[in-house]
Amino acid sequence: MSWREIVIWPEALPFLLLAPVVWVASRAIDARRERRLRAITGPHADRLTSDFEPRRRRLRAWVASSALLFALLALAQPMWGRVTRSVLASGADILVCLDVSRSMLAADVLPNRLERARSEIQALCERARGDRVGLVAFAGEARLDVPLTHDLDALSQLVPECGVRSVRRGGTDLASALTTALESLEHREGDAASIVLITDGEDLEAKALRAASACAERGIVVHCIGMGSTRGSKIAITTAEGPTFLKDRQGRDVVTTMDPTSLRAIATATGGDFVDGNRRAQPLLDLYERRILPQAREATAIDARKQRENRFQWPLLCAVLLWLFEFGMRDRRPR
Repeated sequence: MSWREIVIWPEALPFLLLAPVVWVASRAIDARRERRLRAITGPHADRLTSDFEPRRRRLRAWVASSALLFALLALAQPMWGRVTRSVLASGADILVCLDVSRSMLAADVLPNRLERARSEIQALCERARGDRVGLVAFAGEARLDVPLTHDLDALSQLVPECGVRSVRRGGTDLASALTTALESLEHREGDAASIVLITDGEDLEAKALRAASACAERGIVVHCIGMGSTRGSKIAITTAEGPTFLKDRQGRDVVTTMDPTSLRAIATATGGDFVDGNRRAQPLLDLYERRILPQAREATAIDARKQRENRFQWPLLCAVLLWLFEFGMRDRRPR
């Protein structure tokens, strides 16, 4: 080991100057005491002060100052050498992107796609204790409704408020949802962080694959849950005249279908899974149990890292031993 490998707390460096200051002060006090004693006793000073010979006093001052220096070095937290430590990391971070476009009002999934998706998120909040979950609502644009949080009870209470009026712009922009989720994950990288898209997969902007590639570059896995059927369904809405179906500009009923091809491509691009919501009773919980949770545990359970070892114990031990030695050098004069 070379001296260059030693790392200490830089803010503690000025305190090391206390050791030489104390040594100089103690020597000055001893010299002043010796002069005063000689002035009083005259030529008999050597016989009267044999127990306080100069060499012994200088040694005591040196030992006490050295002990203080080692104690200050211990305060500076010296580190050298490297050891392998096992670090327990945090749990999973899950950003759920919920499609709140009007196509999610289709009733090919009972009671409709949106209600089914919201119930899935609430079920996840009941199960994912210890993990952080966030919520992004999106349609033609995306909005971070709930940042990553451990307070899953509060998140569960906010989920029913997330509906078609949560986002002003209509349509379906999966890329915007992925970009917003990726930004909200801040500097998280690797398998402990996941994005889950719950949508019917009608990517009207067709930019989702590029956004998925950006997620893959950060090591963020995107899982997709498709809500709806491939056969399609009309979109039930309520107007002033009563319940009806959404119509296009030509006055025809709009039929929306779930697009598994797009969603599967997004998931594959990031190493994630595509789950058909029609084929599983609880697709989000199934995805969490089968992929997200094991993946997060594997990534964060034990992370072996080489770190510098704090060696403050050694200078502290030297300081204690020197103080004990200095204490033993004190005079034991009878009273």
